[in-house]
Amino acid sequence: MSDEPDLTCCICDVPLRPPHNILGQRAYCDRHFATVNKPHVGFWRAGLIQIVSMGVLSALVAYLAGLIGPLNGLALIFAGIVLAVVPSASWLVFFYRQDRLEPEPKHDVAAVFFLALILADVLGRRVIDDWLQVRLWASASSATSLAASILIVGVTWQAIAYAAVRLLVYTTPEFDERMDGIVYGTVAGLGVATLLNLRYVLDNGGVALGPGVINVVTAALAQASFGGLMGYVMAEAKFTRRPVWWVPVGFALTAALNGLFSWLIGEVSAVGLGVEYWRSLVLGMAVALVAFFTLVALMRRSIEVTLRQSGRPT
Repeated sequence: MSDEPDLTCCICDVPLRPPHNILGQRAYCDRHFATVNKPHVGFWRAGLIQIVSMGVLSALVAYLAGLIGPLNGLALIFAGIVLAVVPSASWLVFFYRQDRLEPEPKHDVAAVFFLALILADVLGRRVIDDWLQVRLWASASSATSLAASILIVGVTWQAIAYAAVRLLVYTTPEFDERMDGIVYGTVAGLGVATLLNLRYVLDNGGVALGPGVINVVTAALAQASFGGLMGYVMAEAKFTRRPVWWVPVGFALTAALNGLFSWLIGEVSAVGLGVEYWRSLVLGMAVALVAFFTLVALMRRSIEVTLRQSGRPT
């Protein structure tokens, strides 16, 4: 009998026979080893394609809304729910596919997503709307509403994304590289975004499809990006010796971005359609895009660091 330990592919769990395909501390079957080593489309290109695709989706929905005319009742609510779910699903697939070294187990991804969604509903909404009743007093002035959005809204949503990752996967063997932090962070952010978009649809009895799709697509992108940045900070703290202030400062920065975005989108909801609407929406989209492309750069760096440490070309 051979003394060599049995190895299985880290992606599909198929038993392996020598010679083994090893990358870092992971073993791959021939098929998945070829997938890992084939030329990657590039994070920047993939990100731009995803942004353009979401823009095309938004434009198509707005165009169809103009042709169909106003919806009402259940038809409007159904259309709004579809619009709330589809962007999150699209961003989820995008971020999941960027982890070419070892895609995370789908059950872990689903667990993080649904825990973030549930916490956002049973805890986050109650903190913001019921216990602190932010909407009743924060609109007294722009300064007050911005401060409340950052210190309460942004901190709450970011804390929920952090908790979902920290409680479910952070200490498990599956969380074994920097890219894992980004993937699980974006998934947690999308759980928060899905709940926010569903509440946005249901609380308003549906959405005006044209501006509504832009709102929900942007919210999904923003929450995913903020969650991914937080996940990267957590991964760096786990795999690199960082000072004690690293995670708190990273959390504060992502919560501030989250609160700023939420404030801008809140201004959109408050002013209605008009010049101020588009100004606030464009500014909110700008915050989301800055966070997204920062995350794209960090995804690329994370893969390069892992490959460099394993001695493979990047």
